Amino acid sequence: MFKRALVAASLAAAFAAPAFAEVTIGGSIESDIYIHGSDADGFRDEVELDVEPRLFFSGSDKLDNGSKVIWKIWTGVENYREQSDKTWGNREAWGGWQGDWGTLRFGRIYTPSYLKLDWPYGNLGGAMHVAELGLVAFNPDNSIAYDSPNWGGFSFSGYYSFLGQQNQIDGVDQEYMFDVTAGYSGGGFMIDAGYQQAEANSTNKVTGEVTHQQDPSKFWFVAGGYNFGAFTLKAGYKGWENSWAGIAGDQNQYFVQGIYSAGKNTVGVTYNYFDEAEQNGNKIDDSDAHVIYGQWNYALSNNTSAYVQGRYSIANENAKMGADYATIGSDQNSYRLLFGTWTGF
Repeated sequence: MFKRALVAASLAAAFAAPAFAEVTIGGSIESDIYIHGSDADGFRDEVELDVEPRLFFSGSDKLDNGSKVIWKIWTGVENYREQSDKTWGNREAWGGWQGDWGTLRFGRIYTPSYLKLDWPYGNLGGAMHVAELGLVAFNPDNSIAYDSPNWGGFSFSGYYSFLGQQNQIDGVDQEYMFDVTAGYSGGGFMIDAGYQQAEANSTNKVTGEVTHQQDPSKFWFVAGGYNFGAFTLKAGYKGWENSWAGIAGDQNQYFVQGIYSAGKNTVGVTYNYFDEAEQNGNKIDDSDAHVIYGQWNYALSNNTSAYVQGRYSIANENAKMGADYATIGSDQNSYRLLFGTWTGF
């Protein structure tokens, strides 16, 4: 990551002293060999490349009252994205203000629940199952986010999104999404909780008719952990009802994670249990699943790590939870292996 000064001047102030605003340019590159498969009949193992270049521009300008104007544009051009989704600011694009009272932002912003689950609970291989599954939304447009200051280890965040803003159609309810989180961290101890809820509109691709999802999607979590020096233990619970980003239906997830660090090496192992799912109020028998994943990181420099990651899903007869989100077929186990490097700059 590096910084440079950006001259902000206008023609009207051409002969005035130039003003400078701080701009940061940074990002990351992840390059992996990705092997995954299932023991379902008719399917073979697949070898792919997983390449994730990401670049961001952020900045701030200190105001006369001591607060700051802040902004960020963050773009990812991962090879698994559709070409039409490789757009400027597809991860985040926001502006806002920051002061002793906290941080207020407007635009395309990652939700507090996703950010909290992604780190510190979803690291070392848990980006999918711990950080993503069950969430109502990750980074919707048209959002307002507030992050409180840190009061002796305690902090909270609030988030509201107008989503696609299809809100001016007579007879169709306004769509929305909100997210709140709160947590405490101190003395090696951490605990966090969050809740999301949303209602959305959908457009019929043939008729163009817009209809409203009457039953809101809901998501909630509570997680915590303790650091014992070189060893960290974490555990958590997640639940969702008719979630969009997760697998449709109502389900609960429980996870426990152990991490050990020594020198340049960090090793983590996580066990996830997904209980039997429900759809339309009816429990689906034998729909539970067990997912185990682990990752070994080795620091090649201050900015680059090499790693090996493995996931394995043991799916029951009617389970839909696999090593890559969903299973292939039913009652089929699946796996995923990843070998690669990550560099931050």
